[in-house]
Amino acid sequence: MPTRAKVYIGVIVVLGFSLLTGVLSLQPRFPDLPRYLSYLLLALLASTMKVRLPGITGTISVNFLFILIGIANFTLSESLALGGAAILIQCLWRTRCRPGSIQVAFNVAALTISIAAAYQVSHFTMALARADSLSALLALAASVYFVSNTLLISGVLCLIEGKPLKQIWEQCYLWTFPYYLIGSAIAGLVTVSSGAIGWQGALLVLPLMYLVYTFYRLYVDRMSPAPERVTAKSPA
Repeated sequence: MPTRAKVYIGVIVVLGFSLLTGVLSLQPRFPDLPRYLSYLLLALLASTMKVRLPGITGTISVNFLFILIGIANFTLSESLALGGAAILIQCLWRTRCRPGSIQVAFNVAALTISIAAAYQVSHFTMALARADSLSALLALAASVYFVSNTLLISGVLCLIEGKPLKQIWEQCYLWTFPYYLIGSAIAGLVTVSSGAIGWQGALLVLPLMYLVYTFYRLYVDRMSPAPERVTAKSPA
């Protein structure tokens, strides 16, 4: 691996874990633990439903739904803890080859940075606009999360492969954006339902979660880019 790629990975890992440690130690806010744990368990289950992206060793998981739900409903510390646990399961559950500790650390760090960016940008923007639109918040959070997380991972491939960042991002990830928009709509539906009937409304996401997983597997098979696929190992 090129030195610049190692430096890049090291910087992201330090930033991500510093952010995660800082938030969990300085703002450990878990106000409704039973409700939070129910969503956490569902997020861990969703992490086992993953689709392998073509051309790289990375995967994408249905746990994204619960990351968005966390951004809309939970505190930043709750959202980061949920995301960190979910990505660990995604990385380690039934992998073709066991990822190295650096790969796992990079994934957790990149996800931490992406969740924090999506959380802060979406909530700050809605507060600045004095708007109270759940759909707008989720759409904005999904967009920021998508751009941040996919660009961070594409940056590693760019440094390893020596190809333009834009080319790698478009080939590997840009075409997956509809998945994130669908996820934001489902996250909004679950949030509204849980607000009406309590945290047990989270169970409503189970059939939707499986439908999204099935849809995305078919979507990947149909829309995956064929020419000049990136063959390097992604940290995702």
